[in-house]
Amino acid sequence: MVSWVGWDGVWCIAEGEDSPYLGRMKRLLLLCAWLTVAVMAQGQTDRDIGNVSVRAPHVGLVLGTMAPQGDWGSRYARFGEIGVMAGLKTESNGYVYVKATSWSGADVKLIGLLSNLTTDQGFIIDNEGDVAQITVTGRGGQFGAGVGKIFPTANGNPNSGWMVKLGVGSLHHNVHFDYTENRIGPLEGDLVKGYDRMRWGAYGEFWVGYWLMSDDQRINAFAGLHTGLARTHALRAVNFDTLEPNADLVWDGWLGFEAGWVFQIYRRAQKEYWY
Repeated sequence: MVSWVGWDGVWCIAEGEDSPYLGRMKRLLLLCAWLTVAVMAQGQTDRDIGNVSVRAPHVGLVLGTMAPQGDWGSRYARFGEIGVMAGLKTESNGYVYVKATSWSGADVKLIGLLSNLTTDQGFIIDNEGDVAQITVTGRGGQFGAGVGKIFPTANGNPNSGWMVKLGVGSLHHNVHFDYTENRIGPLEGDLVKGYDRMRWGAYGEFWVGYWLMSDDQRINAFAGLHTGLARTHALRAVNFDTLEPNADLVWDGWLGFEAGWVFQIYRRAQKEYWY
């Protein structure tokens, strides 16, 4: 019982700091996506992809993987990535976009994690007195926007080619605990925030790859490599398991690969009638 009093005392330092941020970011993302789609809804009517560079508003699904670097890489292994995006390719092959990406599935390599909940045999006991079945992984996400440029190749159509992009936005990452057999009191509700190492910050990233719009309009996709750097700060003052403070500001970098499938938005051409 003494240790629970200690947790409550520490919790007063860090309670609830992430909720306003995440709520604002989600609302901002939805607003940006809605405005972007509304503006882009004036889709192109010229579909001669093989010969003419066209204005191409679109939405897309993104899949990939991301490997943290530096200190971040010493604490988390590779993440899986899934996300959505909305973009606009101009007639001059300029490019603008907004995106939301979720990271998950990373192995966690944090010394002392959950050490105060672990028995001498290395087990965690749930609320029923049984050995808990728990999975610990890293999670995170990005909300961002950016600009880019497509450089057509000699052998391709004027709407396809090498692409470079620069983006900025908001990034967060944390430890996630998944347990389904029974409840584990110290990891429920607000108490889990004393263990999840949540961090948040602003990022910049660089992306290079290939953008494809096939002549027959059946294949619209992209794939490329990206790297980025974020300046993150701790949303938790102290960890309950180690009783150590989190570093306030750190640099988090990453390298990754992603590929996506694009759904172009076309406007139906006005029919002409001859009398």
